[in-house]
Amino acid sequence: MSEISRRRRIALALCGVLIAAYVLRPQISDALVLRGDERLYRGRAVDATRYYRRAIDVDPSDGVAVDRYVFAAVGLRRAKLVHDAIDRATRYLRLKPGDDVVRMDRAMALRAVGDWGGALADFARVGIREHDATALTLAGYAALARHQPLRAAQFWKAALSIDDDFVAARHALRRRISRR
Repeated sequence: MSEISRRRRIALALCGVLIAAYVLRPQISDALVLRGDERLYRGRAVDATRYYRRAIDVDPSDGVAVDRYVFAAVGLRRAKLVHDAIDRATRYLRLKPGDDVVRMDRAMALRAVGDWGGALADFARVGIREHDATALTLAGYAALARHQPLRAAQFWKAALSIDDDFVAARHALRRRISRR
């Protein structure tokens, strides 16, 4: 009889731990992100990416963890890491398609690996939705990389319609017009 109650106690304790771990996922993920930030601050970007990746594993819906991971991966310029960051950002964006911060990070990662079509789509979406001159300018450069100079010029003009003093768009448009 005491053996059954002992097993029940162990089972209940195990269930309690599992429930607590599930409920505390966001807090655990936040703690891992903070640890990653601390590593990044100390110049240990590779270690930081490990913490950010663990945070994503704990809570795949943590946009801050995904943002930090993709950003750090792009900064390290390691192809395997950047591809993993793109995959994780893509999975996250399936859960939260309206997160334009992560979408912009993914666009930068796609650009880093030479996926100009994917980068163009993400830059354009962020630029249009957020009225972001930077994103639209980068969309223009992505269009240019895809040999679409007219579309590039449209993006740069759109960027200037948002911020008529945006130097990068003005410079890109000026260079494009002078090459004709």
